[in-house]
Amino acid sequence: RSLVLISLLSNVAAMAAMENSRMKLSYFDARGVAETTRYVLAVSNTPYEDFRYPITFRTPGDFSTIVRTEFNAALAAGKLDANLGRLPHLEVDGQLIGQSKTIERFVAKRVGMMGATPVEEAQIDCMCEHIKDCKDMYMKAKTSDETKSEFFATKMPEFMAKVEKTCVGPWLCGSKCSLADASFFVFIKEFFD
Repeated sequence: RSLVLISLLSNVAAMAAMENSRMKLSYFDARGVAETTRYVLAVSNTPYEDFRYPITFRTPGDFSTIVRTEFNAALAAGKLDANLGRLPHLEVDGQLIGQSKTIERFVAKRVGMMGATPVEEAQIDCMCEHIKDCKDMYMKAKTSDETKSEFFATKMPEFMAKVEKTCVGPWLCGSKCSLADASFFVFIKEFFD
């Protein structure tokens, strides 16, 4: 019994340390590739610092005229080296994690949105890869008005019908909201131009 009690207290202490360990997500003042992580943190009601580097355009919508003074200063100071000089990055306990998809999976695991079993985790990861496949299809299709129209008329509905067939519960994977649900929400809501 004492081993069980020690194990239980150890788990409680680890969970308390995790709750007290604050995360800082850094990205530009835009939705972009950090948005899914923001949704996962919001859905799980997890406190974090949402740091956004300001950006402005000299000519609205023209990315060649973008001004990002604070980002450039952080880049020059080496503050972004852990992610090869790019954003987003997540700071946890003084350590930096880069790559948006890695951050999404890390945060989802940390907040309990990456499945209850290794199989559910793999299914959630699979759903996220399906999104990547659909994005690739769209990027090829958007090269002309005709192929773009065909994508939305047939390819996207076919894709969504296939995804719907894989769902066995109220959520995309498992019995509760997961990274897959947040990823699909952001994909449908934010991705298409």
